[in-house]
Amino acid sequence: MTDPELHDALVEETAEQDVPGFLKKRDLCRALLLSGCGVYHVAHYTSGVLDFALDLLDHPSVPSPDEEEPSQRREAYRRVGAQLVYRVSELHRRLGELHTGALIRTVVQTRTGLVFCNSVVGNEHIVGFAAVPEADTGPVADPGRVSIVDQAAAHLASDLRRLLRQRSQNPGGWEADTDGEATSPTTTEEFRPHRSGAPSPDGTLTALRPQGLHYLSHHRMGEQEWAVDILDHPDLDPFFNRGISVADRRDRYHRLAGDLSLLALQVGRDLRRAVVGNVTRLVLDVEMGAVYYYRLSPDDYLVGVTLGQDSVARADEDLAAVARRFTASA
Repeated sequence: MTDPELHDALVEETAEQDVPGFLKKRDLCRALLLSGCGVYHVAHYTSGVLDFALDLLDHPSVPSPDEEEPSQRREAYRRVGAQLVYRVSELHRRLGELHTGALIRTVVQTRTGLVFCNSVVGNEHIVGFAAVPEADTGPVADPGRVSIVDQAAAHLASDLRRLLRQRSQNPGGWEADTDGEATSPTTTEEFRPHRSGAPSPDGTLTALRPQGLHYLSHHRMGEQEWAVDILDHPDLDPFFNRGISVADRRDRYHRLAGDLSLLALQVGRDLRRAVVGNVTRLVLDVEMGAVYYYRLSPDDYLVGVTLGQDSVARADEDLAAVARRFTASA
């Protein structure tokens, strides 16, 4: 899409009670849409109430699965966005027991679309919708296909925070120092990961490292098949304190992982008026790391965790690679 085409298709809507503080925020959201990154609808909410929305729904390249009029779809996206903000607020409270900070970025991927809900400050959220280029036909979700959108959304949240004189929370970990891995402490002694359940497949343990994934589990028919982690690795000691031990966190990740299939199903139902297909990838990015869900089949999924914010994108790619190997050998 060329710039003139995007400008001609752009539609902006503001809530009844407009305030001057929205002006610069709208400018940033408008720039995201006109950048051509693939986002076609973006909206800003305060306490789940719409402040303003911008979209490119009138452009012929934007998917329209139900052949609805743009005005009808516009209303659907606004309502779905509000529902997603509500769901994210619930997830924020649910993740509190992990002691890893607030939920700052939520990513939902299906075969054909990507939805993000990123926290700005307090009760302010930005929600956006984008199409997956050429649709994702692989056996599992590929974060690389939507990385441009994902990063653009993360930068938007950080730019909105800067308007409020707040530092970036580094959603996605893309603002990390590229030399961070080299300067991070690394223990050279042989380390044995903690295991539970059935033996994990070959190659699983190599996906775990202090600068990447720290926890990995496989679930089938609602039950955990196996789990491996390096939570008690010496390099991860700073992530634990008197309030939460390695055993505490391991137990809480186990409980959360068991719930993620239902959570992904609920999110998928929330979005179905605007996005087609099941949730194939779910990222819950908190202030310290992230939790990932990858759907392998209707009753089969992987869960991954990293505690390092600088490793969020890297761990996401590592888990996707594990999922691909897992489905290839099934």
